Amino acid sequence: MEPGAVLITGCLLLLLFLLLFRASAGQGPGRLPPGPAPLPVLGNLTQNVLPLYQSYRRLCQEYGPIFTVWLGPSPTVVLCGYEVVHDALVEHSEEFSGRAPIPLQRQLNQGYGEFNTNGERWRQLRRFTLTTLRNLGMGKRLLEQRVQEEAQHLTQAVAKKQGRAFDPVPDLTRATANVICSMVMGTRFSSENKTFQELQCLIMSYISIPSLCSPSQLYNTFPSIMHFLPGQHQRIFREQEHLKAFIQAQVASHRHNLDPSAPRDLIDCFLLQQAQERGKEQTEFEDENLTALVNNLFIAGVETTSNTIQFALLVLGKFPDMQARVHGELDREVGRVRPPALEDRLRLPYTNAVLHELQRYVDLVPMSLPHATTRPTPFRGYLIPQGTTIIPLLASVHFDPASWETPEDFNPGHFLDENGAFRKRDTAMPFSAGKRVCPGEGLAKAEIFLFITTLLQSFTLELLADPGAIDLASLRRAFRGQGLSYELRAVPRPA
Repeated sequence: MEPGAVLITGCLLLLLFLLLFRASAGQGPGRLPPGPAPLPVLGNLTQNVLPLYQSYRRLCQEYGPIFTVWLGPSPTVVLCGYEVVHDALVEHSEEFSGRAPIPLQRQLNQGYGEFNTNGERWRQLRRFTLTTLRNLGMGKRLLEQRVQEEAQHLTQAVAKKQGRAFDPVPDLTRATANVICSMVMGTRFSSENKTFQELQCLIMSYISIPSLCSPSQLYNTFPSIMHFLPGQHQRIFREQEHLKAFIQAQVASHRHNLDPSAPRDLIDCFLLQQAQERGKEQTEFEDENLTALVNNLFIAGVETTSNTIQFALLVLGKFPDMQARVHGELDREVGRVRPPALEDRLRLPYTNAVLHELQRYVDLVPMSLPHATTRPTPFRGYLIPQGTTIIPLLASVHFDPASWETPEDFNPGHFLDENGAFRKRDTAMPFSAGKRVCPGEGLAKAEIFLFITTLLQSFTLELLADPGAIDLASLRRAFRGQGLSYELRAVPRPA
């Protein structure tokens, strides 16, 4: 073919693509919301040079609270602001309850587990997880006792530093991992236990991988190509295989020692349900689902909670006056004889407000895992096709000027009324909302409250850097992308 003919053919194909795009993504009712024009094949990928959540916040200002972007050849509808996100996830929870395919997650879990599945598999595993966690103590005194015990071990580990500077990440990872271990495996490991040390190293290595890195997005957009190329995703795959091997060894041990009359933990409960369903033509209680379920609980439960507390210690060190006020409230309402308890939240309005503001401000998950529409969905003047990928932009909820008095500032007053009493804000969604809300929300909230208050009961946290020179907004952005590395001192408080 002559060069001129090739050029003309290419131009015609490009024109055809743009016409098809405009036909499918028009701005009128019954069509996809507006958005930036995509390039062939790449879509809007080349335009999203910032981390995606930052690009989406910028596009929200241009196109409004509902817009369409193309990640490769497929459309994605982004939802911004509390009103729109709440409307979709809560008021239209059934229509927006699907999980969009995430190729990277599918490769990791091979389509098993709860977090990245749909249909009967998701419903059965979701029901099992919520019921089992509740039976094992979620929302009960038993869970509180487990977290209190681990908080005391954490405090003892910090006390051994004797006021010297230290990196809090290993101790926080150990504490949060042990809480998950106690519920999933029925065991609390000592820090000297070799098996637990291996698990801790695996988790720390896994969660040190940037969660918002562009290579992950490239893999999700072009999985058949990226699967064979080097990059961060290859490291993720290696760490995942090690973690799966650890979990499978634990499952084998549980199966060997299983007592049907006295289930100890989530693995035992799953194995008992598996035995009950043996012989059924269709069952979701397979070993592969158990491995993926435990894996997801470890990564989600350890990473988010440990990172939130890590950022909390940094914020408390930056604002010594705020920390002193929390100390005063703890001394008045709890004292130093007994450990803090969850019921103390009612007596600690300022402390409770600080911890809720921490979760809003750190905005650890700026974008919810992608949802998908379960049917053709009329929504705010548009008709979103079944199976369309939906991204609820939680960052736009937590920094929505229509919902927060000073959204860009760290301000515990967001969660206090005019009388200084704690006030719950529906506009805070650190665990998302609706049918896909994080199943471990209650556990994470208990850990954040009890770990931080127990530490502050005994220590004053001091940063090595000048607190006034610390820019929290910049650190928050860095923290989301690749985590933080910093040291602090935990100075024992005078009696």
